[in-house]
Amino acid sequence: MEEYELETCCTIPCLSSFTGTDPPSSRSTTWETISPMLGPLRPDCTVCHEEFQPLTALQESEYPLVVIGIFIERPTPFVSVFFERLLKLQYPKNMLKLLIFNQEAHHEQHVNSFLQEHRNLYRAVELLRPEEAMDGVTSRNLAFDMCRQDQNCDYFFSVDIDVVLKNENALKILIEHNLPIVAPMITRTGRLWSNFWGALSPDGYYARSEDYVDIVQRRRVGVWNVPYVSNVYLLKGGLLRSELTDFELFNSHILDPDMAFCHNIRSKGIFMYVTNLHTFGHILSTENYQTGHLHNDLWQIFENPLDWQERYIHPNYTRIMKDHLIETPCPDVYWFPIFTDEACDHIVEEMENFGRWSGGANTDPRIQGGYENVPTIDIHMNQVNFEKEWHKFLLEYIAPITEKMYPGYYTKAQFDLAFVVRYKPDEQPFLRPHHDASTFTINIALNQVGLDYQGGGCRFLRYNCSVEAPRKGWALMHPGRLTHYHEGLPTTAGVRYIAVSFVDP
Repeated sequence: MEEYELETCCTIPCLSSFTGTDPPSSRSTTWETISPMLGPLRPDCTVCHEEFQPLTALQESEYPLVVIGIFIERPTPFVSVFFERLLKLQYPKNMLKLLIFNQEAHHEQHVNSFLQEHRNLYRAVELLRPEEAMDGVTSRNLAFDMCRQDQNCDYFFSVDIDVVLKNENALKILIEHNLPIVAPMITRTGRLWSNFWGALSPDGYYARSEDYVDIVQRRRVGVWNVPYVSNVYLLKGGLLRSELTDFELFNSHILDPDMAFCHNIRSKGIFMYVTNLHTFGHILSTENYQTGHLHNDLWQIFENPLDWQERYIHPNYTRIMKDHLIETPCPDVYWFPIFTDEACDHIVEEMENFGRWSGGANTDPRIQGGYENVPTIDIHMNQVNFEKEWHKFLLEYIAPITEKMYPGYYTKAQFDLAFVVRYKPDEQPFLRPHHDASTFTINIALNQVGLDYQGGGCRFLRYNCSVEAPRKGWALMHPGRLTHYHEGLPTTAGVRYIAVSFVDP
């Protein structure tokens, strides 16, 4: 959907007198005809729960049967995380049917992995694969028709794969609103984009309206009658078997599928709603998403920074200062959590997939001058086109720690060298004593001693101090030149991986 430069907007008041639980198909009033009749909006939503029907009075076996339609139409980041959240949805899985429409071959591995492990949890699962060659319009029409033909389908929950639905109770909340069509409000992080419009132009396209910003920023909360919803919404199955029997609800020669659907809904006099009574989540940016790597989500630190952080930054990172999680195993050496296990695994797997490990010789054409005094078996970040993302990581997550631990020192996290080192007993088991060519060095353990390898660690000779049991995902930070002469202790079994950065101002 096109993103608009939005200011303020005006929607119909939450659950206004124009609305009702039953589809108002018998009324001649539609959204377009009542929109000009609206007066000033009420400051508070006093009737948001008029049609509310709690599920708490029901046994789980009495819950409505919900068909969830999942639509994958383009390469999208964090698809495996989408399915992890789907599993966490607080609703009895034996009352859920899944229809997965996957048009993107790149995501077959993610879909298959989810279904292989969890398919049997759900009442039924149907999957349409890329080889079906079904476009978005056809897949959505077919999904509705599958609910329409199933007399047990009480609700259809439509979810696009780029929706990050973080509220585990979202489905319950929407059902309890007891409305014909209701969407949870989701936004795009840092922007005024959302999955609803507050008003229409005379020709049925987007128009600015007064209270849009207040609703999107949740300065006003309620259940809002709107002319357009997209990306994620709940629809009563009974509607598809009564007012919405037309198979081609998403078809149009001039409108996008979502606009065509909403136009057809409005023309039937059926009202749509969006709720911001709760926070539900956001929508991912799919711009610039490349599929040429093994773990493409690693490259999403710019486009989807919050999702990248949630997946790859250690959950205790934000507590480092408050809870004094930084340890000092040796003088001026700081040790703190930085990466999740998944981040470590993905980096290692990415490097092994690339596979062009250096030979560990002194002659190295990859570096300025072509000579490495203390060579390692490694792959540089720029060899896998990860140097910009790595610099962003250092700037956002390492630099703040550096400035706290080394008072008076400020860094832009520039680096000449950033690389992943591999230690193996039969390849390069250790590293002789040396100084690093850096102001300070970051050394992140990417796998687990005792599980993945034996031995290893780092010894600072001047202080006769060693860190012999590096923790996976934790970073060692120490000065590079002059003071911290150190060596890599022998790896005696298995394979050890570390990510090293020589950082200068």
